[in-house]
Amino acid sequence: MNPRQQGFTLIEIIVVVFIIGMAVGVISISVGGNAAADKARKEADEFMLQTTYVAEQAVLKGETYGLFVELRPAQDVDAQEQWCYIWRRVRDRAWQDLTELTPHCIAEGLAIEFTIDEELWEYDPELEFQDPVIGFFPSGDATAETEIAIFASQTNMDDEVETQKFKLDATGEIHWVNEEERLEAERKGR
Repeated sequence: MNPRQQGFTLIEIIVVVFIIGMAVGVISISVGGNAAADKARKEADEFMLQTTYVAEQAVLKGETYGLFVELRPAQDVDAQEQWCYIWRRVRDRAWQDLTELTPHCIAEGLAIEFTIDEELWEYDPELEFQDPVIGFFPSGDATAETEIAIFASQTNMDDEVETQKFKLDATGEIHWVNEEERLEAERKGR
């Protein structure tokens, strides 16, 4: 080879491509979102919308509404159990599904938990008829003070998923604790 020839050797090019690939990999991992946290927030948003709607409808229509929750078994080998809920109202002395709100199953990997009057509610699959977990009355009141949590039931150690918390008081007011704290922090930060 002539000492005056210039250029890069194959080894040098491979090393540079490897370094660029590693840098892109590190950046994409650190910038990528937390899918489990996004799912939990999305489910919390859906729960808040439905609960607020039902609380308002109870007063406007003068009817009693209840939230029914069940744990559905996994449908296939790779699937997980899923928490599902449906809103019903009392008509003709029986609970009837709301046609305007379809049954909703929380994303796989998430769970929902209810603490009613400081006692943890437990789902009993053996019961033929489940009672509503929470209810709203025409007066605007709710059945009891209830804390609700939507959280990741199974996470990787690297994933930090904030539990989405709600508080329902006996007067029928529901508060999304995380969202109120976030808005308060934003307001103070300005």
